[in-house]
Amino acid sequence: MWEVCFQECTRLLRSVKSLITVAVIVGISYWVSDLVNQVADIFSEKELAHGHALGVFVLVMLFGPLFVFGLSHDIMNRELSSRTIRFLLTRTSRASIVLGKWFGVLLFWTCCMLVTFGVLFASVRTFDANTLWQCMTLLVYSTSLALLMSIAVPRPSYTMFAGIVLGLGLPFLGLWTLVSSHATAKWIGYLTPYFYIEKGGAFTGVIWLYALLFLSASVYLFQRRDC
Repeated sequence: MWEVCFQECTRLLRSVKSLITVAVIVGISYWVSDLVNQVADIFSEKELAHGHALGVFVLVMLFGPLFVFGLSHDIMNRELSSRTIRFLLTRTSRASIVLGKWFGVLLFWTCCMLVTFGVLFASVRTFDANTLWQCMTLLVYSTSLALLMSIAVPRPSYTMFAGIVLGLGLPFLGLWTLVSSHATAKWIGYLTPYFYIEKGGAFTGVIWLYALLFLSASVYLFQRRDC
């Protein structure tokens, strides 16, 4: 499992798209932090820490799912369609492959977030652990959903299109449920991570339960799939 994990993480780290994505996140986060730092006198110390992390928070909340789906929409069906998955099956179990892929993508995003928050800490000497937790929570949810989609949908071209739709639609739907007074919005909100992120605290644990549900469904589907 860990061999698959490190292979997947290394593949993402070597990808040009991944490096551009990381550069965009770090660059915009630093730029917003610098703007906040210019008006630091009007904020308290706690508000200043949140303000410095505002750029990365907004960026991940709005485009985090799109980043994840864009980089990992074909995490499984890429190898399933090319039949290279058979080489992995000779060395490890199906569950280990799914878990290894999942951990590999999460390891990449963990490194990305640590680099981003590390740059912010080095420049402004503030660290917002709560914002880091919220960002990682959304990325875990998106990674689990991308993994499930990649197993359920056989062709990478289909998951690329579906990933764009979900990556853009999920934040829009989540934010709509937060501002709308429509009765339907409340029920739909329970299915999106944004409702629980807005509530904060222990409510974010529900997002992790959703992620584990998606992961369990991925393992189940892959166990039954003919490779």
